[in-house]
Amino acid sequence: MKKKMEMEIKEKEKEKEMEMEMEWKAAKLFLAKGPSATLQFARDDVKAMLYALDAQAMDGPAPHQQEDQQQMSSTPIDPAMSRRHAAWRSLGDMTKSDAKKRFLLLLSSLLPHWKAWKPPQSSSSRSDGLVSRILSDFSSKTGLTFRSNL
Repeated sequence: MKKKMEMEIKEKEKEKEMEMEMEWKAAKLFLAKGPSATLQFARDDVKAMLYALDAQAMDGPAPHQQEDQQQMSSTPIDPAMSRRHAAWRSLGDMTKSDAKKRFLLLLSSLLPHWKAWKPPQSSSSRSDGLVSRILSDFSSKTGLTFRSNL
């Protein structure tokens, strides 16, 4: 009986992990193909944290600062990239799974309706209502306004 319960718990954990992985892939697709250009208006620290969580989820912990400095010593310093790497290093040894979860939480706090977005089958099937709702949510959070036609 105890082994059966343990197996059921492991199965549920595996299902949750698979669901989170699917949601993660959907978020990555949304950022690549969806109406996510609104994120360009997010604060620099928020964009840096999104970058950091993405990097942590994909590559694990950031390289040591000494390695970064050696690579950057021959190139001009980009303040945005410096913020991104600092944010990534601040995550320490966070697991890839935890980074994905935090990334999804942050994205959902910025654009609550992103999950409703579906990639268009063709250019004519784009859901203008959903795009408008996402932009409206973003506008209400940031105070920024957009032109009526995208």
